[in-house]
Amino acid sequence: MKHFIQIAAVTCLLVTSLYSQEKEQVGSAYFQAVDEYKVKNYNKSIELVKSLLTDGKSSYEFYALLAYNYDKLNDFENSYKNILEARKRKPDDEDLLQGSLAILTRHKKWKPAIELAEKTIPLYPQNPEVRYFYALALSEKGASKTALSQIEKAKAGSPSDFRMLELEGKIYYNLKNYDKADVSLRWASSLNQNSAEIWNNLALVQESLYKSNKKLGKKNQANTYLTEAKECIQKASDLNGESITIKENSKRIAAFTSL
Repeated sequence: MKHFIQIAAVTCLLVTSLYSQEKEQVGSAYFQAVDEYKVKNYNKSIELVKSLLTDGKSSYEFYALLAYNYDKLNDFENSYKNILEARKRKPDDEDLLQGSLAILTRHKKWKPAIELAEKTIPLYPQNPEVRYFYALALSEKGASKTALSQIEKAKAGSPSDFRMLELEGKIYYNLKNYDKADVSLRWASSLNQNSAEIWNNLALVQESLYKSNKKLGKKNQANTYLTEAKECIQKASDLNGESITIKENSKRIAAFTSL
């Protein structure tokens, strides 16, 4: 069975500076919590933020930081609960809406992600991240053509983002437009050569091109794609040899022989 791998969306914490009077009230605890988050000490960061809330201090940044910490710990319930608390204190904030979509898609909550994206896009139509998350959720729900139109708009705002190209390649693959999928994923691999996911997905596209050219009797083209498929899946294996998905794909592709 073929397995496409989707690159996980990375939640980016946008830390804003507090006003000087807020710094005096909060002290260094919040900034220490941010530092703990940056070094992946998520439980310590949560502990520090909760101590601020216990002391009666409150800010949307506190709840946002809690949300991103819990997200890193794969705790969707607490992550989304806290991002909602942050949004109560700063409604329609672009960063918080974007963060909410990142959390929803990372935890594969496709329907609420689509609903939130459709409310957010009219507010921030030029935000490529929002459209990326929308396209991702749409593609996972089978709305490939609509997803493709959204990823095209997202690419216009962020043309060198390999995630956009990787998703575009996946969508074209689902639509069986392997030539365009090949172009998108080759471009993505040129921007990020250290992604096992991209090399795996490109190998699957080239495997499909090998088969389609074989059916058409185009032996030279078929052999070229087969060689490239084997090279790409080997690169994926070198980067992540423990992946069961990559192992399965590698075993299948290796079994094909030149014509």
